[in-house]
Amino acid sequence: MTINPLNSHLAGIQRQGAAMDKAAEKIARASLRPEQGAPSKAGPAEAEESRMDQGLVEAMVAKRMFTAAVRMAQSANEGISEALRIGGYGVAA
Repeated sequence: MTINPLNSHLAGIQRQGAAMDKAAEKIARASLRPEQGAPSKAGPAEAEESRMDQGLVEAMVAKRMFTAAVRMAQSANEGISEALRIGGYGVAA
């Protein structure tokens, strides 16, 4: 029996944790210095707010995807456990 589905979901959890870290860094750096690609029409306050908003949105998306990956890993674990129980390989309690 292979446990690739569980490994795949755990890798997804790690990817989303890294995405959350990147979003948090973007939020933290938004007020430190102006970004080079900022629009010329927008003032420094608007550009900073835009970068902060983008970081917050990325953090929210990463949180949702992290939660989904955790739930999928839980479901895979339950499926594997049930298959083992049905096959007579259950763990003694």
